[in-house]
Amino acid sequence: MPLYEFECSDCGDDFETLVLDPRESVKCRSCESENVSKRFSTFGLGGGSGDSDHLPEAADSGCCVQSSCGCC
Repeated sequence: MPLYEFECSDCGDDFETLVLDPRESVKCRSCESENVSKRFSTFGLGGGSGDSDHLPEAADSGCCVQSSCGCC
């Protein structure tokens, strides 16, 4: 499901929204500004235990660009 996290640059609200079409504009749910940026979500990267054995298989397959996400 294409659920993304955003942060509004105008009011600072953090929110999630369903984005079915990547061309659709996203508005802040608090102030309705379109000045929002997509945030990196760590949901699904692990079981919450901090144990690297719970990371998805993609982490071991070179999913990271220059190992910047810290999952490898």
